[in-house]
Amino acid sequence: MFCYHKITSRIDFGICVRTPDDFARDVRWVASLPAELRPHFIFDDGYDDTFHTAYPILESFGFKASLFVITDWIGKRNDWDANFFGKFEHISLPALRELAAAGWEIGSHGASHRALTTLSSAELRREVFSSKRYLEDALGVAVRKISFPFGLFNQRVIDACQDAGYDSAVSIRCASACGYVQRSLAVYRFDRQSHLRAKLHCHWLELMRLRAINSFSGLTVLMH
Repeated sequence: MFCYHKITSRIDFGICVRTPDDFARDVRWVASLPAELRPHFIFDDGYDDTFHTAYPILESFGFKASLFVITDWIGKRNDWDANFFGKFEHISLPALRELAAAGWEIGSHGASHRALTTLSSAELRREVFSSKRYLEDALGVAVRKISFPFGLFNQRVIDACQDAGYDSAVSIRCASACGYVQRSLAVYRFDRQSHLRAKLHCHWLELMRLRAINSFSGLTVLMH
């Protein structure tokens, strides 16, 4: 799975962004691969540019995707993010309903984008149970998957997610596809086609590079 966050041409000094042109090239390259090698596209955080920009590009190639949403922030700007250079809007509920009707998988990214490993049992339960219930009630679809905020998880988090009824989970920090937790590979601002190819084949050097990059998400964790 290739994991994206923002798809925008707006100025953003973070790394979790692809321009629309870069994303279109990514999708075109994936479309050129044999069907059995094509990675699935997923989007964490649920920004409105997923609907306005990524969705039309993917539709033009006949691709569906998965979107993992922070339920407390639907239709709001991302004040939870430690990005001091501008704020971005999250997807609206009507747009979420349109994506679900178009065949996209909608999953949870927690209720508030807090690191699940740092929470009390009551807080953890709210993050995984309430976000799932909200999406199912609002969209009328089963929510079967959760993507862990910051990729952070432990056995306690897995147990809570299983108790909540999720069939599986996704993490950008998962060392490999390990049963319940599936690995996703983040695509960042500076990635070229050679990086995408290395991700596709899980090249050890690319996995080390991603591990180093993902470790910097600790700044936002500390800000919460």
